Amino acid sequence: MKVSLKDIHAIDVHAHPYLANREPYTGDEYVRQLSLAVIPNEIPQNYKRVHKQPFPGSNMWVQILIQRLAKYFSCEPTLEAVVEQRNKRAIDFKTYTRELFQDANLSGIVGDFGYPQPPLSKKEYRELCGVQIWEIHRIEPVMVRLSGECKNFAEFVDSYRRDLAEALKKEGMVGLKSIIAYRSGLDITPMNEALAQEEYEEFKGNSRAAVKNLRDYCLHIAMEECSAANKVMHIHTGIGDGEVVLPKASPSFLLEMLRDKKYRDTKVHLVHGGYPWVEEAAFIVSILPNVYMDISLQNPFSGHGVKRILSQVFEFAPFDKVMYGSDAFTMPEMNWLGVHLFKECFEEVLNGWVDSDYMDPETAQVIGEMVLYRNFENVYQDFLKEGK
Repeated sequence: MKVSLKDIHAIDVHAHPYLANREPYTGDEYVRQLSLAVIPNEIPQNYKRVHKQPFPGSNMWVQILIQRLAKYFSCEPTLEAVVEQRNKRAIDFKTYTRELFQDANLSGIVGDFGYPQPPLSKKEYRELCGVQIWEIHRIEPVMVRLSGECKNFAEFVDSYRRDLAEALKKEGMVGLKSIIAYRSGLDITPMNEALAQEEYEEFKGNSRAAVKNLRDYCLHIAMEECSAANKVMHIHTGIGDGEVVLPKASPSFLLEMLRDKKYRDTKVHLVHGGYPWVEEAAFIVSILPNVYMDISLQNPFSGHGVKRILSQVFEFAPFDKVMYGSDAFTMPEMNWLGVHLFKECFEEVLNGWVDSDYMDPETAQVIGEMVLYRNFENVYQDFLKEGK
């Protein structure tokens, strides 16, 4: 018996909504939509490219997507042929999206509607995808909005706390999300109201400013509100787009805060599993009972690296602490390949464990199901019926 995940449904615990492209994509535009880069790749006018040569800026993730879409579309595995077929099918974007989701057996998404801004409609995204949608409430847009509405720090803090508490009461809202790694880093200091207040005026004048004490303070409030509501605090860890504060994006910087006794019972979800510091994230979830991680962004954007990453993660991470994710953010192909690539790579890892006599096939099969959906159902079991 071989482990097979092909027919197992998946729940994507971290992805973003998107809209249909208004005009057909060129090859250049399509590759840009697939990239994490903040600054677009500029192709020299005299750049020479031979047949089958990957498009400038393409990496293994893009190459694998082109290869797999070519098989799905039954066309030549070139960017030009794939984009041509994609443009034809995506004219009816809803049908195209739902076909991809059904082909991948993707049954649900935890959506971060904090990107893009302004937020897209949860109802419209649910109608587009045809799957269950849960939601997380991103704290940074709340901070920006309230800084423009509140005259002083005391009013800001009161309004901010009230906003988070009210958001967590909404049906289908499973937690809060912070991207503090993009602004001031993950080395969170103890809660200090006086220092936070000193930086409030600077934040009002520049919402992208580091203002570390204020941001740390607001993250602590978010942790407190998640604790009070028995919801999950999602924290971006590891790489992202080019704006991330990379030297302070490792999940290891969160350890001091996560070890705080007042957060002992707070559920924390390490978004993106700290990639490329996945071993550190795996260690953290192994020692802290209410901290979990997902395999989003690194899957599918590390391409062939997904197999290596899955093997590394489970060197330390308990099987019930890791969840599937994609971080899809511009188009359904990201969700689609995320599931297929993850399943293929995890099957290889699991069958390797069976061949090495680490476990029997039945156990390996269940572990695959745990990561694809069972762990999500256990961690978020109180909110499963709220996904709409």
